[in-house]
Order: sequence, then C-alpha cells, then structure tokens
Amino acid sequence: MVTNTHTCDQHPIPKKHNSYVQDISFSDQLHLLTFDIYNKNKNIIVWAVLAEIDFKNRFCCLMDNLLGLLRIRIKRGIDLVIRDFRSSDPYCILKLGEQKLKTRIIYKDLNPVWDEDLTLSIESPDQPVELMVYDHDTFSRDDEMGDADIDIQPFLEAHKIHLDPHTVTNGTILKRVEPSEANCLSEESCVTWKDGMISQNMLLKLRNAESGEIELELHWIDLPGAHHL
Repeated sequence: MVTNTHTCDQHPIPKKHNSYVQDISFSDQLHLLTFDIYNKNKNIIVWAVLAEIDFKNRFCCLMDNLLGLLRIRIKRGIDLVIRDFRSSDPYCILKLGEQKLKTRIIYKDLNPVWDEDLTLSIESPDQPVELMVYDHDTFSRDDEMGDADIDIQPFLEAHKIHLDPHTVTNGTILKRVEPSEANCLSEESCVTWKDGMISQNMLLKLRNAESGEIELELHWIDLPGAHHL
C-alpha cells in the first residue's frame, strides 16, 4: 500500500522576492510603521505633548504657592430654616477662590448630620472659606438657607507653634477665638492638640437666615514640596 506523505521540503513555501517589506529587517519595518502612525496622528501627538506641558506648568505654579491642604469636616446643622412645606433638604457648599465642594443632600431634616470631609488647597492664610447652605429642589432653583465665613487664620497661626508631640498633653488648648462678626462664631472656638494633631472645632451662626448653625472641624495636611506655614 502506497501512502501519500508530504513534507515541507517537498513543497516549500514560495517566497515573494519582489516584496520590499520582506527585504528589510523587522526593526526597520517597525520604524516605518511608527513614522507612518506619527504622520497620520501628529496633530494628536502634538496636542498631547502640549497638554502635558501645560499640566506640568500648572502643577509647578500650584506647588510654588501652595501652603498645604485644609480638611474641613462638616459635622451637622442645627435648627436650620424651613424652605419647603414643612422641612428642608439641606446640603452645604464650601468655596475658596475657584475651588467649590459640596456635601451630600439630606432629605427632610432641619438638624442634619453629614460628618463629611471636604478638602481644599490653601495658598493664602488670609482668605476666608465661604460656607453656603442650600435647600435642594427638584423642579425649581435651590433655595438659600444661610451662609457664613470660616476664618482659618487663627488655626493656621497655631501651626507655627513648635510642639513636641511626645510632651504635649492630649486636649491642650493652643489658642482661643472669641465670636465676632468677622468669624461668624456662635461661641468660643478653641484650637487644640487632639489625637496627635492640631484641630479646631467651630459652631458657626448662619447669616441671611432666620435661624441655623453649622458645626464643623478643621484639620491640616502637610504636603511634600509645599511651602511651610
């Protein structure tokens, strides 16, 4: 019995000797392909490079002026005003320059508890943080429920005090701030050494509203490369 067997030697794969691509090395093929892709997409590549340069310039400019980060814990609202039929759906907004941060909405509650952290980048200790409270409405513009300024200067000044964390007692009061029209405080606020860091608890009286207070707490975050306070 005769069997038909074929090997690669018997039927070699024909080579296309006239193909220019097969006559050059793989690295040269890759170079040509890259050059072709660049030519077709050079506008996109140039745009991406410019965008990266712009980002680096903005980042460097930010770091040149940055003091650090301020973390504000919005704790709760007290006796907020009614803006709906019998209640309100309050939320808070923090604003500092072009920065604008918002808490979640708490529905039908005049004494809401947020316990929410919002973090702002600080370039100047003299600029106050704006706090605004709104009532969320689905089919109309959100109603204002009051506002206040957060004076962060005393808090930042306390950070200039050189403290030894091994000798400072937890709960030590570093600075006392009395209520005034400038700081919107409802009562005395203390900058304290608490749990290994400096913090300040505040109770703010809302302006432009019949009633309402907001309790919050300040914390500071140092950043490598940023200016020291």
